[in-house]
Amino acid sequence: MELCRVPAYHRPFLSTHLTLYHELVAVCSQRHPWTTQQWQPLHQYLLFPPPLGEPSKARREALKRKNEIPPIDLSNLCPIAKYYAAADRVFDQFKAHLEAKEYDDAYIIGRRFALFSTVSLPKHDYYKSPSAVLVRLRIKNQKDAEWVTRGLERIVQFMDKQELEKRHQEEERIRQQKEDEQKQQMAWEKKIRDRLVAVDSSRLGELDSKDSALDMNSKLAKLNALFPKDGMHEEIETDHDEVDATHHNIQPLPPPIAPPPLNEMNDQDIALFQSTSAIQQLKSNGATPMFADPPSYSDLFLDTLRISPPTDVSDASLSSSVSIPHKPPSAPRTSVRILRSQYSNQLESLQSSKRVEVIRLGTYQGRLSGSPRYDSTNGCTVISPLVVATHVYPQRQNMNLLTPHKSTHSKLGITNTAINEIIDKRSPPILQTVRSKLGLNQHALIVPSDVHDYLVDENILPQDKFVGVCGGNILNEDHWKEFVDMLANGRAGKDPRKQKVGAALFFREHVISIIKIPLGNGACYFDIVDSLPSAKAGGMASRTRCKDQISFETMLQWYAYSKFGDTHCDFIDANEWNDGMCDFDPRVFQGFVWAE
Repeated sequence: MELCRVPAYHRPFLSTHLTLYHELVAVCSQRHPWTTQQWQPLHQYLLFPPPLGEPSKARREALKRKNEIPPIDLSNLCPIAKYYAAADRVFDQFKAHLEAKEYDDAYIIGRRFALFSTVSLPKHDYYKSPSAVLVRLRIKNQKDAEWVTRGLERIVQFMDKQELEKRHQEEERIRQQKEDEQKQQMAWEKKIRDRLVAVDSSRLGELDSKDSALDMNSKLAKLNALFPKDGMHEEIETDHDEVDATHHNIQPLPPPIAPPPLNEMNDQDIALFQSTSAIQQLKSNGATPMFADPPSYSDLFLDTLRISPPTDVSDASLSSSVSIPHKPPSAPRTSVRILRSQYSNQLESLQSSKRVEVIRLGTYQGRLSGSPRYDSTNGCTVISPLVVATHVYPQRQNMNLLTPHKSTHSKLGITNTAINEIIDKRSPPILQTVRSKLGLNQHALIVPSDVHDYLVDENILPQDKFVGVCGGNILNEDHWKEFVDMLANGRAGKDPRKQKVGAALFFREHVISIIKIPLGNGACYFDIVDSLPSAKAGGMASRTRCKDQISFETMLQWYAYSKFGDTHCDFIDANEWNDGMCDFDPRVFQGFVWAE
C-alpha cells in the first residue's frame, strides 16, 4: 500500500497501523516460520479486515431462511398486555441462549423479538394508550428492544470470529492432509523403485550365469573337434547323433522380443519402465501394484478423501446447527381449503331449501363516517353487545332509544329497525366516550372487556344477565360445541325452549351478534347479525336466520372458514393448535353469552 494514495488526514494513523503490522509480522515469523503463501491470508485480513458480518453472512442467511418468520399480525381485540407478556417470555429466552453461548438460537430469537417489538406491537390500537400501566409496559419493551439490538451486534461479532476460526482450521487441515499425502506417496514410490531395482539386478545375474555356461560348452566342443580321443570318437559321434535326434523332437525357443518403443507403451508400461509415479499410474487404472503391500485402512481413507469433492465447512456447520425446535407433524388432516369448499356447498344447499335465509338491513357500520357524531367505524365491539342487550333486556333498551315510541322487540326478537338505529345512532356516542377515556384514536378497535365494563357501569347490560364465556379453537368441535350448547341452553334452571339468549362472538378482528329466538312450539331460530356490509345483503349489514340448530352449526362453521385467507390456510395446515400460543393463532375465538 502506498501512502501517497491515502488522504493526508489519514496518513498518520495509517503509518502507525502499518508499523505495528510489520512488527507483528516480524514477531510471528520468528515463532512460526511460515511461507509467504501461508502468511498471505493474515496479511490480507490485517490490512483489509472484512466488514462486520461478512465472514458469517452465509451462516446467518441460512439461519434466516430456515427459521425466519414474517412479523406477526396482532388482534386489536386481544389486550395488548398479553402481547407484552409474550414479548417478555421471548426476551428471557434470548438472554438464556446468549448466556449459554448458543449464538444461532439467540440470533433467531433476538430477531423475532426485535421484529415483534418494532413492527407488530406498534400496530396495536392500544400501543400509544396513555394508561399508566400500558405506558410502563411500552417503555420497558422499548428498552428491551434496544438491549436486544446491541446483543445482536455482539452475536454477529462472535459468529464472525467462529467462522474465521473454522476457515483457518479447515485450511490447516487441508494443508496437513496434502503434506501427509505427499509423504506417503513418496515413501510408496521409493519402495516400488527399490523393489524394481532388486528385480532387475536378479535378472541380470541369471543372464550372466547362462552366458558363461554356454561359452564353456562351446569351447569344450571346439577342443573335442580339434583333438579327438582314440576309442572314444565313435562313442562321441553316437552320442552326438542321439542328441541331434532329441533336439529335432523339441521345438526351438522363440527369439527374444525387444521392448516396444515408448510411443507404443501404455501408461502402466511406461510407469514401470521409468520407475516413476508407478503407484499413481497403477492405482489410476484400478490395478494393484505387483510388488506392493496390501493397502492399509488409513490408505483407503485417504483415497476416499482424495476422490471426494471438497466440502464447505460453513455449510456443514450450518446443517448441524441447532434450530428452533418444531413439534413433529401429526397424522395428515384435511386441508382448510377443502373444508371451506365443503361448507360453502352445504350452505348453498341449506339456502336452497330455505333453512337459512339472509335478511338485508338498512345500514352498516361506518356508513356515516363523514359525520363524527354518527361515525360507527370499527364499532362492532359496541354494536354487537348492544344488539344482544336489546334482545334479552328490551325494557331497559326502550329507555335508551333516541325514538322511544318505536318498539325494539317483536315475536321474532329484536327488530331490524332497532338494529339499524344501534348501528347509526346509539353506538357512535358510546364509541367516542370509551375511546376518549382510553386515549385511543378515532377509529381504534376497543378491547371487549373495556366495552363490557362501560356497558355494565351504565347499566345497559346488567351483570345478572351474564351467563358465561368460552373460547378456543373455532375449528375444534369440542370448543365451538361448548359455545353452541351455552347459547342453546341459556341460563341454568330456565326452560331453554322459552328463553331468549344472545351472544357476542369475537373472531378474526370482528364481532358479530347471535340471538336465539324461541318460537313457542319448542323450536327456535338462531339469527346472526353482522354489521359489516355483505355482498349477499346488497352491500348492507346482514341478518342471517338459521331455522334450526343444525343449520346454525353449519352456518357457524362456514363463517369461520370464510374468514381465512391463503396465509391463514397455510398456517393452519402446517401447525397444530397450541393453547399457549392462542393469542397468535388465527383460529382463536371468544364468545360472551347473556340470557333473560
